[in-house]
Amino acid sequence: MRTNKMGLLSLFLIGAGMIQSCKQKEQKQLKDEPPVVTVATINSSETEQSVSYSGSIVPDNTTTVSFAVPGTINSVGVNEGQRVSKGQFLASIDATEYEAALQIANANLDQSEDAFRRFDELYKKGSFPEKDYIDIKTKVAQAQANKKINRKRIADSRLHSPSNGIITVKTAEVGGMAAPGVPAFTIVKTDMVYAQFSVPESEIGNFRQGMLVNVNIPTLQRNFTGKITIINPVADDVSKAFTLKVRLDNPGGVLMPGMITEVLAGVPVKIKQVRVPLTAIVNNVDKIPNVYVVDKNGSARLTRVTVGKIAGDEVIITNGLEENQTIILAGQSNVKDGQKVKTETASVTPSAPKSE
Repeated sequence: MRTNKMGLLSLFLIGAGMIQSCKQKEQKQLKDEPPVVTVATINSSETEQSVSYSGSIVPDNTTTVSFAVPGTINSVGVNEGQRVSKGQFLASIDATEYEAALQIANANLDQSEDAFRRFDELYKKGSFPEKDYIDIKTKVAQAQANKKINRKRIADSRLHSPSNGIITVKTAEVGGMAAPGVPAFTIVKTDMVYAQFSVPESEIGNFRQGMLVNVNIPTLQRNFTGKITIINPVADDVSKAFTLKVRLDNPGGVLMPGMITEVLAGVPVKIKQVRVPLTAIVNNVDKIPNVYVVDKNGSARLTRVTVGKIAGDEVIITNGLEENQTIILAGQSNVKDGQKVKTETASVTPSAPKSE
């Protein structure tokens, strides 16, 4: 009787062990099974929007003004920030040496011309050697050229503004030395200015020369209308954006270089957008938005994205996702970065609307 009981106990223990082993195998199989997630393929589409572009006011022309002759500056007639008109006096250098040189040149010219008059008659009569006559004529020409040079040096000792504008840089000071090519003033022409802004490659086709656009100046709380006159045909090497300029008349001088602008396209422009359901966004511990992208091997890859505006239950993705990628819409809580997943296709594919 005791032997039977021991046998039954052994059978019970063996059975219990087999059951426990089966349960562990089932749990391991469940653990190794890829999590099931709901996915969708990204499709981007064009939407028409009125878009604004940040830019700044730039001058029509910037001129660096310098003296053409060396000397000591003895007078400065303008200050930095002052508005000047074309031909206005800016500064002068001491021209004493040039004036003395002009007097000498005048005396030499008078002497040469007097000699020429006296020997000209003799030469015409054949009583004066041709070689000496040519030497006298040469001296007259040299004296005339020397006079012109010194007269120009005296004129160049006074500096005048080449255009209407504003003095933005003044390096000329009384007592300082002036030299050819050394900047004395910088003048920006502001009676006409440009609103300069950049447009990405994907949107440059929406613009053309002559297009009317609105330019808002937040500092002045005013709007201006101008035409796009310059479209640089070469994109920036780094940003791959194209530079555009809007011409703005500025007779009152209220638009100053460096002012921030907001250029508003006069007509809606076509922009590609990608929208995904809000449920696809996964924020990491730093609150940075990410999306799980399923690669061609069936693994989930946590991908950082840049989000834009929220539209209903969707959010616009401005950077990080590409067309035809597969993203996880639901089931991310059971997924780890790089883990294999089992996918189920969603009934709705995220995309951008045709118009807005």
